[in-house]
Amino acid sequence: MNKSWFPRALWGVVIVGPLLLCAHAGWAVPQRGITEPVQGADREVIRLIAASLASPQADVRQAALEWLARDAGADDERLIPAVFHLLRDKKAGVRNQALANLGWIYERHPSKRSGRRALLAIEKALANPADHAAALVAVDLVRGSAERGEYDENKGGAPRERLLSNPGIQKLVASLLTSRESSLRPELLQVVESSGLLQSLPAVVEAVGEALRDDDLTVRSNATDLLIAIGLKGTPAARAKAHPLLVAALQEGDPNVQLRISRALQLPIPPRKAAPPVLSLSGEKVSASDLPFDFNFFTAFVQPLFAKKYGSEACVDCHTPQANTTGKFRVLAPRADGHFALEESRVNFVSVLAVVDRENVEKSKLLLKPLDPRASEGKLHGETHDGGVSWSNQFEPDFRLVDGWLIGAKLEIPPQSQLDFAYFVEHVEPIFSTPGPDGFACINCHSTHAILHLESPETREGSFSIEQIANNYQSAHRVIDEAAPGNSFIVRKPTSPREGADGLAHAGGIRWTDKKESWQYRSLITWIGKRNLDAQ
Repeated sequence: MNKSWFPRALWGVVIVGPLLLCAHAGWAVPQRGITEPVQGADREVIRLIAASLASPQADVRQAALEWLARDAGADDERLIPAVFHLLRDKKAGVRNQALANLGWIYERHPSKRSGRRALLAIEKALANPADHAAALVAVDLVRGSAERGEYDENKGGAPRERLLSNPGIQKLVASLLTSRESSLRPELLQVVESSGLLQSLPAVVEAVGEALRDDDLTVRSNATDLLIAIGLKGTPAARAKAHPLLVAALQEGDPNVQLRISRALQLPIPPRKAAPPVLSLSGEKVSASDLPFDFNFFTAFVQPLFAKKYGSEACVDCHTPQANTTGKFRVLAPRADGHFALEESRVNFVSVLAVVDRENVEKSKLLLKPLDPRASEGKLHGETHDGGVSWSNQFEPDFRLVDGWLIGAKLEIPPQSQLDFAYFVEHVEPIFSTPGPDGFACINCHSTHAILHLESPETREGSFSIEQIANNYQSAHRVIDEAAPGNSFIVRKPTSPREGADGLAHAGGIRWTDKKESWQYRSLITWIGKRNLDAQ
């Protein structure tokens, strides 16, 4: 017997009646697609595989099917009936391993009854994501077809009967990519990425565009990168389909998607659609689109200061419509949990303009009333304020946030997606500057990255300026998944090795040795759950 043909799972197997007993080990398993060409299958190996397929032991049946699926030299038409029979096996592992053999059966006999039967079973498994394990086996068969190419180089580029050449499979791939309920989107995007044929099909390109709106951050990011690649290097027809999808996503996509598209197409991220005019608490109807001040920056950094305690009091203790105090400054108070709602924030945004000097913002009462009139540092001095002093000088972080907003600072994150800034400063920002096992911190590498772009401290003591913190806060939002915090890149990347694991790799390797038990992971997961605004 030729030992080189012997399956690993059947090492040293000896036949005792119909049973196979393991007795020896040591021969390597050849991989399908890289085995040496042979003249026909070894008769003794085929006899052993056939006996194993009929074994009463499920693990032996499964091992024989695995061997058959991996070794092209063992393919034999006499084994095909046994493979189909095992598609109805009581054990799911055996059924799925039988399914894994249908690829070679179809590609060897595409026009015969066995080939048509194999194709039908593969399509059935793909179309039923509820049986996720079987569906993944079918995806692997399709992925194998993509990775090996749709053309036979040995025949000068003549088409071969690969799975992806079948219109039914192509239609299924597009349909599953389009469906928001499909659990196969991540794997199918990889299939499309490996297949020039799929990338040339308009229906598939449109389906990739649908994945841009998936709830999963990984899916959205991968779909964006794939659509960009098609838009830049695809066929003319594919590029014509991809470009409008990218432009549409640039208009309404999440910040992660928008930034990727903006950089690839060298187009600016457009401003968000203007909200309708809002009635301020002083009775003035104001449209935010007519103002030079950024609403996103206001809700993230400025408005929370109204509820912050300076000493024993906060602005909202006195400056609400219900308070019996004088002056123009009136804002709505937060809800019981200390957070504001979106519509309340719109009212506060236009109401605070009553204490803003638009001609000379540094003379605004919004800045000067909380500032110490006897400030010993800086050129600005405050005004007398019944509520006392909140900021000792103009260099305090809260003063700089309000001042930055007044002079034009902007934030790309819409209010509905903003997370708690105070928690970020205290618990998340330190993660970026804490060295990992190799002595380097996130900021050492991410200072050059586009998506998670982190700025390093401006002083030797490691102090961040408020502008740097605001930048890092904004960048962190690009790599979080609100729907599934544990799926966020910001926690998955630092717990991933340098080489891909489950399709994700991290150039910096594993940063937190305790992974999900680390304080960094727990802090980030907590932060992702801390919304800045209350739901409506």
